[in-house]
Amino acid sequence: MHLFDQLFRRWEHPLWFESEHGREGAFNAVALSEGKRIPVVGTKIAREGLAFVSNVEVHGTDVPLTFTIRRRTIPSRVRIVKDEHIRAAARTVHRYLCSFTTIAADDWDAVGRYVENTPEPELIESALSPDARSLPAHIVTRVVEQLVRLKRLNAPNGSSAPLIRLEMGPVFELADGRRVRDITVVSRLRATNAIRTFHTRLRIFADDRLEVLG
Repeated sequence: MHLFDQLFRRWEHPLWFESEHGREGAFNAVALSEGKRIPVVGTKIAREGLAFVSNVEVHGTDVPLTFTIRRRTIPSRVRIVKDEHIRAAARTVHRYLCSFTTIAADDWDAVGRYVENTPEPELIESALSPDARSLPAHIVTRVVEQLVRLKRLNAPNGSSAPLIRLEMGPVFELADGRRVRDITVVSRLRATNAIRTFHTRLRIFADDRLEVLG
């Protein structure tokens, strides 16, 4: 779990974009500001967040943002940490440096692969496939539902994905011969004045049933 602890500590650092982390290059994105969809251009992305530029000003500090990398469209929510107004010729370009606050686990994995320039894994139909690097979407949905029931994650609001991160253990057999896989999920619950982080251990069975271990 050291990796995830480091990721979250780094995520909370407001100046990640001043380091060499991330991958530069243009990608398409759309920000939602005051009910309006604003086409913007992403300029840099990292596991912790992204930077984008816009011809019009984006209002607010917590902004829904949908972006596309490798033909994958990813809904997210970002916190604008820093904004800059750059005059170019007869117009002003607005540059925003952001941290992710909401992004789905499989999308976050895709961001990591894009940043590290590693290939996309083949589609895995079963969570118990020995070479699975990520969980199928329907399993992720059930994990989210379980965490919401446990009050360890805010319920998805329909416009943005919940914030979770998971670590997958190897497939193994129980004493009765059943094959299972244990996972550890890091989730965040937003309260009124604080954000709480939880580490939840779950067991996945061949029939996709989930069991909470702790």
